[in-house]
Amino acid sequence: MALDLPESLSDAWQRVGTRTAETTVLMATITAETTLYEPTDGAGPTRIDVGPSDVPLRSLFTVEMTFSPPLPSVGVSPASVFSMAAPTAKSQFVNTIEDEGLVVERTRDTLEFEAPNGAAGKWYVLDASYPLEFGGDEEAATALPAEAHVAVWPTERSYGMAGGTIPLSPDGDGSDLESGPLESLADGNGSGDAEADPGSDRRSPDRDLEFDRNLDLDLDPDRDRETIATLIRELEA
Repeated sequence: MALDLPESLSDAWQRVGTRTAETTVLMATITAETTLYEPTDGAGPTRIDVGPSDVPLRSLFTVEMTFSPPLPSVGVSPASVFSMAAPTAKSQFVNTIEDEGLVVERTRDTLEFEAPNGAAGKWYVLDASYPLEFGGDEEAATALPAEAHVAVWPTERSYGMAGGTIPLSPDGDGSDLESGPLESLADGNGSGDAEADPGSDRRSPDRDLEFDRNLDLDLDPDRDRETIATLIRELEA
């Protein structure tokens, strides 16, 4: 069952769809149900029609994660294996959104934060891009810079997981890409280290972008980051 959005966000965001993925680790089957949301109105266009991605320009997501058998039933506390579970959960989410067409380039920051249930969680900030169109050579693809946030924390029987994606400035000046750790949102400390994802093709901030610059994207990264932080702070996982 998909997790409900907090009441403060439920009127302004609508469900786009749900994806379910299942993996097996040792003797446990892990089922992750990812639900994607987009703004109902008033926050610029949600998609660019020429792009191949099914991920909205602005999105929120929640993940309902279940284990079979449940971890406590085999004597394992979710908190005790969190250091291994968190990066695995992040990687699985990256696979999910890349399957939907978003390009994830690297992990820019890893933060610690206090989750809604008081547990210590991990908050990942990812550099990404939203493909707009493809020519004959995929290397010449145009793209809109984006940022993805993935928060993971242990619960009593499993893990909570939520986050979102936001569009960044298409001008290629690097200002949005250098926004830095989000201590004010996550109430934690940024690692200051960027983890290169295996096989990633990191694009420089001055990469050439070709698209209709008359399109009003209503860019406001700080506002969008705060919306994601509100989801994570108020979600009942």
